Amino acid sequence: MICDQQRYERAEHFLLEAVWGRHFALGDDHPDTLESWNSLIDLYEAWGKPDEAEKWRAKLLAAEDASK
Repeated sequence: MICDQQRYERAEHFLLEAVWGRHFALGDDHPDTLESWNSLIDLYEAWGKPDEAEKWRAKLLAAEDASK
């Protein structure tokens, strides 16, 4: 995985594309979209950007709540 190589900016670019692409194509509650969000959160945690991780975690929780 790219973030294992500490290529965070490149990983961020690809994960954001995946998140938004899956969001529009599959919806917020689709397992693939949720997986992309979790990967982005993991990236921000590994990158030392807890504020960004928390922002996306809040979006993830809101999407999960909305799907219930």
